[in-house]
Amino acid sequence: MDSSRFELRPKRVLLAISGSIAAYKAAEITSQLTQRGCEVKCLLTESAEQFITPLTLETLSRNPVHRALFGPGISGTEHIRLARWADLMVFAPATANLISKLALGLADDLVTTVALATEAPGLLAPAMNTVMWSKPVIQAHLKILRERGVFILEPQEGLLACGEEGPGKLADPQRVVEKIFELLSEVPGQAQQLHDSAHFGSSLKNHRILITAGPTVSRIDAVRYMTNPSTGRMGAAMAEEALGRGAEVTYVLGVDKGVERPAPPPGSENRFTLIEVETAEEMLAASLGHLSKATGVIATAAVLDYRVQTRSEKKLKRATEPMKLDLIPSVDVLSELREQAKPGQWFLGFAAETDQLESYASDKLERKKLDFLFANRIARTGQRLETGFGSPTNGGILLQKGKEPRDFSVQSKKSLAKELWDILEIYENHPLS
Repeated sequence: MDSSRFELRPKRVLLAISGSIAAYKAAEITSQLTQRGCEVKCLLTESAEQFITPLTLETLSRNPVHRALFGPGISGTEHIRLARWADLMVFAPATANLISKLALGLADDLVTTVALATEAPGLLAPAMNTVMWSKPVIQAHLKILRERGVFILEPQEGLLACGEEGPGKLADPQRVVEKIFELLSEVPGQAQQLHDSAHFGSSLKNHRILITAGPTVSRIDAVRYMTNPSTGRMGAAMAEEALGRGAEVTYVLGVDKGVERPAPPPGSENRFTLIEVETAEEMLAASLGHLSKATGVIATAAVLDYRVQTRSEKKLKRATEPMKLDLIPSVDVLSELREQAKPGQWFLGFAAETDQLESYASDKLERKKLDFLFANRIARTGQRLETGFGSPTNGGILLQKGKEPRDFSVQSKKSLAKELWDILEIYENHPLS
Protein backbone atom coordinates (compact mmCIF):
# COMPACT_ATOMS: atom_id res chain seq x y z
CA MET A 1 0.00 0.00 0.00
CA ASP A 2 1.24 3.51 -0.83
CA SER A 3 1.65 5.18 2.57
CA SER A 4 1.25 8.69 1.11
CA ARG A 5 -2.13 7.72 -0.32
CA PHE A 6 -3.07 6.13 2.99
CA GLU A 7 -2.40 9.30 4.94
CA LEU A 8 -4.64 11.34 2.61
CA ARG A 9 -7.74 9.22 3.12
CA PRO A 10 -9.77 9.00 6.37
CA LYS A 11 -8.86 6.32 8.88
CA ARG A 12 -11.23 3.37 8.65
CA VAL A 13 -12.78 1.93 11.82
CA LEU A 14 -14.94 -1.18 12.01
CA LEU A 15 -17.05 -0.87 15.16
CA ALA A 16 -18.45 -4.24 16.27
CA ILE A 17 -21.29 -3.98 18.81
CA SER A 18 -22.55 -6.91 20.87
CA GLY A 19 -25.55 -7.46 23.11
CA SER A 20 -24.96 -5.38 26.24
CA ILE A 21 -27.09 -2.64 27.77
CA ALA A 22 -24.02 -0.46 27.14
CA ALA A 23 -24.63 -0.81 23.39
CA TYR A 24 -26.33 2.58 23.40
CA LYS A 25 -22.91 4.15 24.11
CA ALA A 26 -21.75 2.92 20.70
CA ALA A 27 -23.79 5.76 19.23
CA GLU A 28 -21.61 8.31 21.03
CA ILE A 29 -18.43 6.50 19.95
CA THR A 30 -19.62 6.48 16.34
CA SER A 31 -20.58 10.15 16.48
CA GLN A 32 -17.23 11.26 17.91
CA LEU A 33 -15.26 9.24 15.37
CA THR A 34 -17.13 10.62 12.38
CA GLN A 35 -16.90 14.18 13.71
CA ARG A 36 -13.14 13.77 13.97
CA GLY A 37 -12.79 12.61 10.39
CA CYS A 38 -12.89 8.82 10.61
CA GLU A 39 -14.88 6.61 8.28
CA VAL A 40 -16.91 4.21 10.41
CA LYS A 41 -18.77 1.05 9.53
CA CYS A 42 -20.82 -0.61 12.26
CA LEU A 43 -21.36 -4.34 12.69
CA LEU A 44 -24.15 -5.62 14.95
CA THR A 45 -24.60 -9.01 16.54
CA GLU A 46 -28.14 -10.34 16.69
CA SER A 47 -28.33 -9.60 20.42
CA ALA A 48 -27.06 -6.05 19.96
CA GLU A 49 -30.15 -5.22 17.90
CA GLN A 50 -32.19 -5.64 21.07
CA PHE A 51 -30.42 -2.60 22.55
CA ILE A 52 -29.68 -0.21 19.65
CA THR A 53 -31.27 0.24 16.23
CA PRO A 54 -29.38 0.05 12.94
CA LEU A 55 -31.05 3.32 11.88
CA THR A 56 -29.34 5.23 14.72
CA LEU A 57 -25.91 3.96 13.74
CA GLU A 58 -26.50 4.42 10.00
CA THR A 59 -27.48 8.05 10.63
CA LEU A 60 -24.40 8.76 12.74
CA SER A 61 -21.87 6.82 10.63
CA ARG A 62 -23.38 7.75 7.25
CA ASN A 63 -22.76 4.15 6.21
CA PRO A 64 -25.00 1.07 6.05
CA VAL A 65 -24.96 -1.11 9.17
CA HIS A 66 -23.89 -4.71 8.61
CA ARG A 67 -25.87 -7.30 10.57
CA ALA A 68 -25.83 -10.70 8.86
CA LEU A 69 -23.41 -13.12 7.26
CA PHE A 70 -25.93 -14.38 4.71
CA GLY A 71 -29.10 -13.01 3.17
CA PRO A 72 -30.63 -11.20 0.20
CA GLY A 73 -28.24 -8.68 -1.30
CA ILE A 74 -25.28 -9.91 0.80
CA SER A 75 -22.27 -11.07 -1.15
CA GLY A 76 -20.70 -14.36 -0.12
CA THR A 77 -17.40 -12.54 0.32
CA GLU A 78 -18.71 -9.45 2.14
CA HIS A 79 -17.01 -10.50 5.37
CA ILE A 80 -13.66 -10.56 3.54
CA ARG A 81 -14.28 -7.16 1.99
CA LEU A 82 -15.06 -5.67 5.41
CA ALA A 83 -12.06 -7.39 6.98
CA ARG A 84 -9.69 -5.92 4.37
CA TRP A 85 -11.29 -2.46 4.52
CA ALA A 86 -10.49 -1.80 8.20
CA ASP A 87 -7.47 -0.03 9.64
CA LEU A 88 -8.69 -0.92 13.14
CA MET A 89 -11.43 -3.22 14.43
CA VAL A 90 -13.08 -2.12 17.66
CA PHE A 91 -15.36 -4.28 19.81
CA ALA A 92 -17.40 -1.96 22.04
CA PRO A 93 -19.18 -3.13 24.02
CA ALA A 94 -17.69 -6.62 24.08
CA THR A 95 -19.79 -9.09 26.05
CA ALA A 96 -18.54 -12.19 27.85
CA ASN A 97 -19.99 -14.27 25.02
CA LEU A 98 -18.17 -12.32 22.30
CA ILE A 99 -14.88 -12.34 24.22
CA SER A 100 -15.08 -16.12 24.60
CA LYS A 101 -15.82 -16.67 20.91
CA LEU A 102 -12.96 -14.40 19.84
CA ALA A 103 -10.53 -16.21 22.14
CA LEU A 104 -11.59 -19.60 20.81
CA GLY A 105 -11.50 -18.50 17.18
CA LEU A 106 -15.18 -19.23 16.54
CA ALA A 107 -16.83 -17.69 13.49
CA ASP A 108 -20.58 -18.29 13.71
CA ASP A 109 -21.87 -14.79 12.83
CA LEU A 110 -20.77 -11.72 10.89
CA VAL A 111 -18.80 -10.07 13.74
CA THR A 112 -16.75 -13.13 14.65
CA THR A 113 -16.19 -14.10 11.02
CA VAL A 114 -14.86 -10.65 10.13
CA ALA A 115 -12.73 -10.68 13.28
CA LEU A 116 -11.15 -13.96 12.24
CA ALA A 117 -10.59 -12.79 8.67
CA THR A 118 -9.10 -9.35 9.36
CA GLU A 119 -5.42 -8.53 9.71
CA ALA A 120 -6.22 -5.15 11.26
CA PRO A 121 -5.30 -4.65 14.92
CA GLY A 122 -8.09 -5.01 17.44
CA LEU A 123 -9.30 -2.92 20.38
CA LEU A 124 -11.69 -4.58 22.80
CA ALA A 125 -13.77 -2.70 25.42
CA PRO A 126 -15.58 -5.21 27.66
CA ALA A 127 -18.89 -4.59 29.42
CA MET A 128 -20.66 -7.08 31.67
CA ASN A 129 -21.81 -7.90 35.20
CA THR A 130 -18.99 -7.73 37.75
CA VAL A 131 -19.31 -11.42 38.65
CA MET A 132 -19.05 -12.39 34.99
CA TRP A 133 -16.02 -10.10 34.59
CA SER A 134 -14.20 -11.74 37.51
CA LYS A 135 -14.82 -15.34 36.38
CA PRO A 136 -11.49 -17.14 35.74
CA VAL A 137 -12.66 -18.36 32.33
CA ILE A 138 -13.28 -14.78 31.11
CA GLN A 139 -9.96 -13.56 32.48
CA ALA A 140 -8.24 -16.53 30.81
CA HIS A 141 -9.86 -15.64 27.48
CA LEU A 142 -8.77 -12.01 27.87
CA LYS A 143 -5.23 -13.19 28.55
CA ILE A 144 -5.29 -15.21 25.32
CA LEU A 145 -6.48 -12.17 23.36
CA ARG A 146 -3.79 -9.94 24.90
CA GLU A 147 -1.14 -12.48 23.95
CA ARG A 148 -2.42 -12.34 20.37
CA GLY A 149 -1.96 -8.58 20.32
CA VAL A 150 -5.52 -7.38 20.98
CA PHE A 151 -5.62 -4.17 23.02
CA ILE A 152 -7.92 -4.46 26.05
CA LEU A 153 -9.51 -1.28 27.43
CA GLU A 154 -10.51 -2.46 30.89
CA PRO A 155 -14.01 -1.67 32.17
CA GLN A 156 -14.70 0.96 34.79
CA GLU A 157 -15.90 0.26 38.32
CA GLY A 158 -19.25 1.62 39.50
CA LEU A 159 -23.00 1.01 39.70
CA LEU A 160 -24.08 -1.41 36.98
CA ALA A 161 -27.42 -1.51 35.18
CA CYS A 162 -28.40 -4.61 37.17
CA GLY A 163 -28.06 -2.66 40.44
CA GLU A 164 -24.86 -4.34 41.55
CA GLU A 165 -21.63 -2.43 42.03
CA GLY A 166 -18.12 -3.27 40.88
CA PRO A 167 -15.97 -3.48 37.73
CA GLY A 168 -17.82 -4.12 34.48
CA LYS A 169 -18.98 -0.74 33.13
CA LEU A 170 -17.95 0.01 29.57
CA ALA A 171 -15.06 2.46 29.50
CA ASP A 172 -16.23 6.03 28.94
CA PRO A 173 -16.89 6.65 25.22
CA GLN A 174 -14.41 9.54 25.24
CA ARG A 175 -11.72 7.19 26.60
CA VAL A 176 -12.56 4.61 23.90
CA VAL A 177 -12.24 7.26 21.19
CA GLU A 178 -8.95 8.52 22.64
CA LYS A 179 -7.54 4.99 22.57
CA ILE A 180 -8.73 4.51 19.00
CA PHE A 181 -6.89 7.64 17.87
CA GLU A 182 -3.84 6.65 19.89
CA LEU A 183 -3.67 3.42 17.91
CA LEU A 184 -4.56 4.95 14.56
CA SER A 185 -1.90 7.62 14.94
CA GLU A 186 0.73 4.91 14.74
CA VAL A 187 -0.43 3.52 11.37
CA PRO A 188 2.51 4.00 8.99
CA GLY A 189 0.85 2.57 5.93
CA GLN A 190 -0.16 -0.99 6.66
CA ALA A 191 -2.40 -2.29 9.39
CA GLN A 192 0.00 -5.02 10.40
CA GLN A 193 2.70 -2.45 11.10
CA LEU A 194 0.38 -0.79 13.60
CA HIS A 195 0.02 -4.14 15.33
CA ASP A 196 3.79 -4.36 15.68
CA SER A 197 4.70 -0.76 16.47
CA ALA A 198 2.02 -0.41 19.13
CA HIS A 199 3.73 -3.13 21.12
CA PHE A 200 7.41 -2.50 20.57
CA GLY A 201 9.75 0.40 21.10
CA SER A 202 13.45 0.68 21.73
CA SER A 203 13.61 3.54 24.22
CA LEU A 204 14.34 1.08 27.06
CA LYS A 205 16.45 -1.34 25.07
CA ASN A 206 19.32 -2.75 27.18
CA HIS A 207 17.62 -1.62 30.40
CA ARG A 208 16.84 -4.24 33.04
CA ILE A 209 13.94 -3.43 35.33
CA LEU A 210 13.19 -5.23 38.61
CA ILE A 211 9.53 -4.97 39.68
CA THR A 212 7.91 -6.24 42.87
CA ALA A 213 4.13 -6.59 42.86
CA GLY A 214 1.10 -8.11 44.55
CA PRO A 215 0.53 -8.93 48.22
CA THR A 216 2.58 -10.97 50.65
CA VAL A 217 1.11 -13.45 53.11
CA SER A 218 1.93 -14.67 56.59
CA ARG A 219 0.77 -18.15 57.59
CA ILE A 220 -1.10 -18.50 60.90
CA ASP A 221 -1.61 -22.25 60.85
CA ALA A 222 -1.94 -25.05 58.32
CA VAL A 223 -4.98 -23.47 56.63
CA ARG A 224 -5.18 -19.80 57.68
CA TYR A 225 -3.07 -16.81 56.74
CA MET A 226 -3.00 -12.99 56.77
CA THR A 227 -2.74 -10.90 53.63
CA ASN A 228 -4.17 -7.76 51.99
CA PRO A 229 -6.39 -7.12 48.94
CA SER A 230 -3.62 -6.21 46.47
CA THR A 231 -4.19 -7.66 42.98
CA GLY A 232 -0.88 -6.58 41.42
CA ARG A 233 -2.63 -4.66 38.64
CA MET A 234 -0.41 -1.59 38.92
CA GLY A 235 2.74 -3.69 38.82
CA ALA A 236 1.45 -5.61 35.82
CA ALA A 237 0.73 -2.36 33.98
CA MET A 238 4.23 -1.04 34.71
CA ALA A 239 5.79 -4.32 33.53
CA GLU A 240 3.79 -4.47 30.28
CA GLU A 241 4.65 -0.85 29.44
CA ALA A 242 8.35 -1.46 30.11
CA LEU A 243 8.33 -4.56 27.90
CA GLY A 244 6.57 -2.59 25.19
CA ARG A 245 9.44 -0.10 25.27
CA GLY A 246 12.08 -2.77 24.86
CA ALA A 247 13.21 -3.39 28.45
CA GLU A 248 14.04 -6.67 30.13
CA VAL A 249 11.78 -7.18 33.15
CA THR A 250 12.21 -9.39 36.20
CA TYR A 251 8.87 -9.55 37.98
CA VAL A 252 8.68 -10.78 41.59
CA LEU A 253 5.02 -11.40 42.35
CA GLY A 254 3.41 -12.14 45.69
CA VAL A 255 0.69 -14.65 44.90
CA ASP A 256 -2.76 -15.02 46.41
CA LYS A 257 -6.29 -15.47 45.07
CA GLY A 258 -7.13 -12.92 42.40
CA VAL A 259 -3.65 -11.62 41.59
CA GLU A 260 -3.04 -10.59 38.00
CA ARG A 261 0.06 -11.58 36.10
CA PRO A 262 1.47 -9.39 33.34
CA ALA A 263 0.67 -10.29 29.74
CA PRO A 264 3.91 -9.57 27.85
CA PRO A 265 3.30 -8.02 24.41
CA PRO A 266 3.70 -10.68 21.71
CA GLY A 267 7.36 -11.24 20.94
CA SER A 268 8.61 -9.82 24.25
CA GLU A 269 8.21 -13.02 26.23
CA ASN A 270 11.94 -13.79 26.12
CA ARG A 271 12.59 -10.49 27.93
CA PHE A 272 10.23 -11.31 30.80
CA THR A 273 11.03 -13.37 33.91
CA LEU A 274 8.26 -14.14 36.42
CA ILE A 275 9.13 -15.27 39.96
CA GLU A 276 6.24 -16.14 42.28
CA VAL A 277 6.61 -15.90 46.07
CA GLU A 278 4.40 -15.84 49.15
CA THR A 279 6.11 -14.15 52.09
CA ALA A 280 7.97 -10.87 52.45
CA GLU A 281 11.12 -12.82 53.20
CA GLU A 282 10.77 -14.82 49.98
CA MET A 283 10.14 -11.61 48.03
CA LEU A 284 13.30 -10.04 49.40
CA ALA A 285 15.44 -13.09 48.68
CA ALA A 286 14.17 -13.37 45.10
CA SER A 287 14.61 -9.65 44.47
CA LEU A 288 18.14 -9.55 45.89
CA GLY A 289 19.09 -12.33 43.50
CA HIS A 290 18.38 -10.02 40.55
CA LEU A 291 19.16 -6.60 42.02
CA SER A 292 22.75 -6.36 40.83
CA LYS A 293 21.75 -6.49 37.15
CA ALA A 294 18.88 -4.02 37.43
CA THR A 295 18.96 -0.53 35.95
CA GLY A 296 16.05 0.50 38.14
CA VAL A 297 13.63 -0.92 40.70
CA ILE A 298 9.87 -0.39 40.80
CA ALA A 299 8.31 -1.46 44.10
CA THR A 300 4.54 -1.74 43.68
CA ALA A 301 4.20 -4.72 46.05
CA ALA A 302 1.95 -4.36 49.08
CA VAL A 303 4.24 -6.03 51.61
CA LEU A 304 2.77 -6.93 55.01
CA ASP A 305 4.31 -4.81 57.75
CA TYR A 306 3.81 -7.60 60.29
CA ARG A 307 4.03 -11.36 60.30
CA VAL A 308 2.96 -14.08 62.70
CA GLN A 309 5.79 -14.83 65.11
CA THR A 310 5.09 -18.54 65.47
CA ARG A 311 3.09 -20.46 62.88
CA SER A 312 1.14 -23.51 64.00
CA GLU A 313 1.95 -26.54 61.86
CA LYS A 314 -1.53 -27.93 62.60
CA LYS A 315 -4.94 -26.42 62.10
CA LEU A 316 -5.94 -24.38 65.14
CA LYS A 317 -9.28 -25.55 66.51
CA ARG A 318 -12.19 -23.24 67.13
CA ALA A 319 -12.27 -21.88 70.67
CA THR A 320 -14.84 -20.00 72.71
CA GLU A 321 -12.28 -17.74 74.36
CA PRO A 322 -10.30 -14.93 72.65
CA MET A 323 -7.00 -16.06 71.18
CA LYS A 324 -3.84 -13.98 71.21
CA LEU A 325 -1.88 -13.75 67.96
CA ASP A 326 1.68 -12.52 68.35
CA LEU A 327 2.78 -10.30 65.47
CA ILE A 328 6.29 -9.04 64.83
CA PRO A 329 7.60 -6.66 62.15
CA SER A 330 8.27 -8.37 58.82
CA VAL A 331 11.28 -7.58 56.67
CA ASP A 332 11.18 -4.19 54.93
CA VAL A 333 11.72 -5.33 51.34
CA LEU A 334 12.10 -1.89 49.75
CA SER A 335 14.48 -0.54 52.40
CA GLU A 336 16.66 -3.64 52.22
CA LEU A 337 16.86 -3.42 48.44
CA ARG A 338 17.74 0.26 48.59
CA GLU A 339 20.48 -0.36 51.15
CA GLN A 340 22.09 -2.99 48.95
CA ALA A 341 21.73 -1.11 45.67
CA LYS A 342 24.69 -0.02 43.59
CA PRO A 343 25.36 3.62 42.68
CA GLY A 344 23.30 4.71 39.70
CA GLN A 345 20.35 2.39 40.31
CA TRP A 346 17.10 4.34 40.65
CA PHE A 347 14.09 3.41 42.79
CA LEU A 348 10.37 4.12 42.38
CA GLY A 349 8.25 3.22 45.39
CA PHE A 350 4.47 3.20 45.82
CA ALA A 351 2.46 4.20 48.88
CA ALA A 352 -1.23 3.74 49.66
CA GLU A 353 -2.71 5.93 52.41
CA THR A 354 -6.13 6.64 53.88
CA ASP A 355 -5.23 10.24 54.82
CA GLN A 356 -2.39 12.81 55.01
CA LEU A 357 -1.29 11.54 51.62
CA GLU A 358 1.47 14.00 50.77
CA SER A 359 2.86 14.17 54.31
CA TYR A 360 3.18 10.41 54.72
CA ALA A 361 4.48 10.03 51.16
CA SER A 362 7.19 12.68 51.69
CA ASP A 363 8.30 10.92 54.84
CA LYS A 364 8.54 7.58 53.04
CA LEU A 365 10.48 9.11 50.15
CA GLU A 366 13.12 10.45 52.54
CA ARG A 367 13.17 7.55 54.96
CA LYS A 368 13.66 4.92 52.27
CA LYS A 369 16.03 7.10 50.20
CA LEU A 370 13.96 6.77 47.02
CA ASP A 371 14.28 8.69 43.77
CA PHE A 372 10.52 8.64 43.16
CA LEU A 373 7.42 7.75 45.13
CA PHE A 374 3.88 7.51 43.77
CA ALA A 375 1.17 7.84 46.41
CA ASN A 376 -2.55 7.19 46.08
CA ARG A 377 -5.46 7.14 48.46
CA ILE A 378 -7.15 3.95 49.62
CA ALA A 379 -10.62 3.73 51.07
CA ARG A 380 -11.32 3.77 54.77
CA THR A 381 -13.71 1.14 56.06
CA GLY A 382 -17.10 1.62 54.41
CA GLN A 383 -15.77 3.87 51.64
CA ARG A 384 -15.39 3.23 47.93
CA LEU A 385 -12.72 4.98 45.88
CA GLU A 386 -11.53 4.83 42.27
CA THR A 387 -7.97 4.31 43.50
CA GLY A 388 -6.43 1.60 45.63
CA PHE A 389 -6.42 -2.16 45.95
CA GLY A 390 -8.29 -4.08 43.26
CA SER A 391 -9.38 -1.00 41.34
CA PRO A 392 -8.78 -0.91 37.57
CA THR A 393 -8.06 2.83 37.91
CA ASN A 394 -5.54 4.85 39.89
CA GLY A 395 -4.52 8.44 40.48
CA GLY A 396 -2.47 10.39 43.01
CA ILE A 397 0.80 12.29 43.31
CA LEU A 398 4.36 11.57 42.20
CA LEU A 399 7.11 12.84 44.48
CA GLN A 400 10.67 13.29 43.27
CA LYS A 401 13.54 14.42 45.42
CA GLY A 402 14.10 18.16 44.98
CA LYS A 403 11.05 18.74 42.78
CA GLU A 404 7.43 19.81 43.24
CA PRO A 405 4.86 16.98 43.47
CA ARG A 406 3.07 16.10 40.23
CA ASP A 407 -0.65 15.37 40.26
CA PHE A 408 -2.12 12.52 38.21
CA SER A 409 -5.84 12.35 37.53
CA VAL A 410 -7.77 9.11 38.04
CA GLN A 411 -7.28 6.96 34.95
CA SER A 412 -6.73 3.34 34.00
CA LYS A 413 -3.65 1.80 35.56
CA LYS A 414 -2.34 1.06 32.07
CA SER A 415 -2.65 4.72 31.12
CA LEU A 416 -1.00 5.79 34.37
CA ALA A 417 1.87 3.37 33.75
CA LYS A 418 2.49 5.00 30.38
CA GLU A 419 2.64 8.47 31.96
CA LEU A 420 4.97 7.31 34.72
CA TRP A 421 7.31 5.62 32.24
CA ASP A 422 7.45 8.80 30.16
CA ILE A 423 8.93 10.49 33.24
CA LEU A 424 11.21 7.59 34.18
CA GLU A 425 12.66 7.47 30.66
CA ILE A 426 13.76 11.09 30.92
CA TYR A 427 15.33 10.36 34.31
CA GLU A 428 17.18 7.33 32.94
CA ASN A 429 18.80 9.47 30.27
CA HIS A 430 19.37 12.50 32.54
CA PRO A 431 19.48 11.30 36.17
CA LEU A 432 20.12 14.77 37.59
CA SER A 433 17.27 16.47 35.75
